[in-house]
Amino acid sequence: MNRTIRSRSLATLLVAGLLMTACTQQPVEETTTESSVESTVEETVSAFAPIEITEDYSGSILGVENWHIETEDLSYGSIDYTNVFLINDDTGIAFVAYGGVTDEIGAYITDLNGDGEIEVVCNTNMGAESDMHSYTCVFRSNNGNIEIAYPCYGDLNDNPMGENYPGIAEEFGLDITAYNYSDYSDRYDPATNEIMLTNRADGTEYEITYEYLQFTSFMSDVEAEEGTGPSDDIDIEYETAEPIVTDISDTEKEVTFYRDGMEIEGKLYLPEGEGPFPVIVMSCGLMQPYTDYEAEAQAFAANGYATVSFSFIDYSNPYGLAPDPTEMGTVFLSEMRDLYAVMDSLSCLPGIDSENVYLWGHSFGGLTAAYAGCDRGSEVNGLILVEPALVIGEELPVEYEDGSSATLHIYDLLGSCELDTVIYMGTHDGYGMDPTSFDDVLAIMPSAELVIIDGADHYFEDEYGLQMVEDASDKITGWNS
Repeated sequence: MNRTIRSRSLATLLVAGLLMTACTQQPVEETTTESSVESTVEETVSAFAPIEITEDYSGSILGVENWHIETEDLSYGSIDYTNVFLINDDTGIAFVAYGGVTDEIGAYITDLNGDGEIEVVCNTNMGAESDMHSYTCVFRSNNGNIEIAYPCYGDLNDNPMGENYPGIAEEFGLDITAYNYSDYSDRYDPATNEIMLTNRADGTEYEITYEYLQFTSFMSDVEAEEGTGPSDDIDIEYETAEPIVTDISDTEKEVTFYRDGMEIEGKLYLPEGEGPFPVIVMSCGLMQPYTDYEAEAQAFAANGYATVSFSFIDYSNPYGLAPDPTEMGTVFLSEMRDLYAVMDSLSCLPGIDSENVYLWGHSFGGLTAAYAGCDRGSEVNGLILVEPALVIGEELPVEYEDGSSATLHIYDLLGSCELDTVIYMGTHDGYGMDPTSFDDVLAIMPSAELVIIDGADHYFEDEYGLQMVEDASDKITGWNS
């Protein structure tokens, strides 16, 4: 059977999704309350025990009678991950997808608020082995459309608790602006039929009730139609303006880049001396600001390379650009526009050789850097990719503002990329935990080299990041010898 999987899941950074399941309302219970004046009968709807969705469940899901479950097992070192797809037998389309650490995920049919309407709640997780972040997805049907709410999946700055909880700060007296979204985890407990939010720092728990949920569209009848548009015809259109450079010191400058009238915050790190210096442009990982990479940028500068590090415009809430958090194509398009605007502005920066450019990228930033190297290879001398999320670009639908679309196939593009490339992976987490993770890339890119850093996790923090910088600096020297 042919099927079209439109789940857009993220391998180690898995985005969850599960459709609401139809279920028969439980019988009405009668309870009698007696008083000295009169007797009244109160009708209440009995809450049913949540039903876990497994192969043994045979009920319809949102009116779909014929469906089945397919799973995709992934292993990264000692951690087993599973992607779960619910496939409509009649269309062959995967209309449900969720995933995470195999033993910790699950989906349940329930009635969260006792109104007789059914929701489906999905437990999933994401992140590094040392900092796994669990979160919940809640799904419902609204006039034939599937809607989704993410209780604790917010942005890094304005609303770390997530847009689904505009009232949570007032209700619980929390200053949510003081926290990163990953400082909280939420999880559904089928035994109590509750979603509990936990402050990971002090263990304080808060019950998240239905009225906090703000739903957005997940899937409609139109989205269920097959067809993804032309392949690899990715059109990156944008407008840029001259950046503003503010001196901090002789070797550090604050830089404000511009793309489509919006500001891109960044920083230029220069080696000691006159220059001009070869430049490394650093693309951050998803939802990470450039300040997270300051140690690496300074280390590159100490090794003789000017370094431009910047925060993608959408870094604080990449999913805010999209109809739902699975629209990674929208995030990719936005971040490519940012990166290209920065690349176009290099000639305006002091102390750098804008004809001697290397692209560095971490995680999702590794995907953007890799694409830029393929698309604008004549302007780039080499690629440094740290735990790059290339798997996301294996078949990534990209939709434009005018409704047209394309599909990115990054491996096809890498096959024709002749740039010197080094890929770093760690042994403790992320894509790099599987030694075969980048076999496809190495097979099609003869100029690519894989370097394994023992002890590093997905984020390459502290000494592992500095070890990567030293090795990458040596690699660049070798490329130019």
